[in-house]
Amino acid sequence: MKKTLLFLFILALLQAPFTCAQNLRDPRFVVRAEAGFDFIFNMDYDKAADVFNALGQDYPTHPAPPLYLASILWMKEMERRQDLSLNRFIAPTYFNDKTTLVMPPQEKAVFFAKLQESETLCRAILQRNRGDKDGRYFMATVYGLRASFAITIDHSLRDAFSYGNKCYSIAKQLTQEDPSYYDAYLTLGVYEYTVGVIPWYMRWMIYVIGGHGSKEAGLAHLALAEKGQYVKDQAELVSMVLNVRENHLPEALRIARNLASRFPRSYLFPINLAQILNLAGRKEEAVPLLLQVEKHAENGDPNFNRIPLAGFRFNAALQFLYMGKLDLARERFTKATQDPQSTPREKTLSHLYLARILDWQWNAAEAIRECQIVLSLPVVEDSHSQAKKLLAKLNGR
Repeated sequence: MKKTLLFLFILALLQAPFTCAQNLRDPRFVVRAEAGFDFIFNMDYDKAADVFNALGQDYPTHPAPPLYLASILWMKEMERRQDLSLNRFIAPTYFNDKTTLVMPPQEKAVFFAKLQESETLCRAILQRNRGDKDGRYFMATVYGLRASFAITIDHSLRDAFSYGNKCYSIAKQLTQEDPSYYDAYLTLGVYEYTVGVIPWYMRWMIYVIGGHGSKEAGLAHLALAEKGQYVKDQAELVSMVLNVRENHLPEALRIARNLASRFPRSYLFPINLAQILNLAGRKEEAVPLLLQVEKHAENGDPNFNRIPLAGFRFNAALQFLYMGKLDLARERFTKATQDPQSTPREKTLSHLYLARILDWQWNAAEAIRECQIVLSLPVVEDSHSQAKKLLAKLNGR
């Protein structure tokens, strides 16, 4: 199962709408909050934090500002781990992989303190009126962000589904009471789609915590979410990934182009667009996008300067290699071997891929030299056996 769907469910939850009760529905608050979300989607996290800190000062009883400050800390940690790309989202082993990365303790403490502050403000609203729809929605969102942290940072599937189920239950009740509460359908849709595609051998855990759903119901509810007032951007992001999963590439491309156009300071959206174009067989359109991102990163343009350039070059070289763009791939693998920021794995594999490219380009002498370099380096995956096999072929030519 591609567990990224669970991640997307949680990502959708943390983008709660501002459909608040009268004392929370100040239009001035909504306008400023939407500006904060524009900063988030453009990856301007510090500017977004400034917006929500100011909102917290001006609206001290509103549960949204501390909630979104917590979400910014989570997003920044995800970026630090390089876990925000589409390829990472759809990696089947993502949530099973072990990691030695640890969130800085001070930031982790602030994250949970902000969540607790938001939950306390939600409870204060619900103590005054247990039926308050928007107070309940924000409480659901607190559960959603706790689930998000559990699965992406702690890699705890059990805790993620436990918190996610609490969020789902609240959203389900809200839509049953008010079918026009369209923003809540985003939560329902992604959760139900996720549960609907979980393999049979994991369903016991879902049923134990009360989860239900089907892929069809999930997609239907996502369509309703598109009518929401405040979750359009979030719904588009989720729909893009689900359309990639379902191989509905024309629709995924439409959404990816729209997001890349509307949020030009995010380096993720043009990369996503290039990846989807490649999947759709439109390689010639994908190439300039990747080159453009690389150029922005080399120039140190805002936000693009946060891309780990050595790792990006290596991954771009792989993409170019699979596209058959050998010269572009060769140039970047060469830079990867020379870049002190490249990891030992990237350097070793770059030499191995260079040997293959040089062999295809009938440059046997240089290919042999690259194979010998690979054999002089520590083994990475099966690099030595591949280099020896290629050497035998080259020497027998």
